[in-house]
Amino acid sequence: MDENISVAASSLRNRIASGELAIISAGFRCFTKAQIIKQLGIEQESLAFDSGFFPPSAVAKMLESDRIDLQQGHTACLKFENFEHDQHGKGLRFTFSTYEEIDRLAVSPTMAGLNRLLDSTFGYYTLNIAHHYVLAHYNWHRFAAGKEGRNRDISGNIRSTGELLTKRLNRLKQKGRDAKRVLLVVGETQGYRYMMIDDALFPLDEHGEIADAARRLFGSKCQIVTLDDIATPECALALL
Repeated sequence: MDENISVAASSLRNRIASGELAIISAGFRCFTKAQIIKQLGIEQESLAFDSGFFPPSAVAKMLESDRIDLQQGHTACLKFENFEHDQHGKGLRFTFSTYEEIDRLAVSPTMAGLNRLLDSTFGYYTLNIAHHYVLAHYNWHRFAAGKEGRNRDISGNIRSTGELLTKRLNRLKQKGRDAKRVLLVVGETQGYRYMMIDDALFPLDEHGEIADAARRLFGSKCQIVTLDDIATPECALALL
């Protein structure tokens, strides 16, 4: 690694470790957190937007929530990558399904096309109906049974996921409140312009709602940035 980059990476890690700086993944999908770690060489604890699919409008709603209660309305859904919309181009689409339908369609853990039905760890794509986001890696199908204590217990998984997400959301908010500067990182790396849930379309490049919610939480010390904005530790430091 270039010496200047090494110095920048060390400085960035020190600022994060001291609590002076908070760098927070804020959607749109799981890849954002992994890419932050890769680009900046930093450790990232588990926060609310790490596992699932969160368009900006959903991130804003979650930031303004005191707790996450999925029991109020949830269902399984199907995932369609590289969906082509006549007017809006390429995006990611989810369609309403049921747990029973997914169980019927998912006949083998090695079947072709399983990723349309279940995530890579055999979790259902679980839609929060009210807030329009889809969770992954929380609510387990029977193919995941026995791995790290996972079980197909939909009601139990939904309850425990809500509790876990509430803890992660509170942790995210506390990190932001304690820090002197906050970078909320939104990520999109596939050329997707939107996320759809059935026929409802949620743009991925409109960050005003996140900015407004973050400003109410953290004030002017918070910036909404993209993965390109923090491509290297030097880039991240230049934003501060």
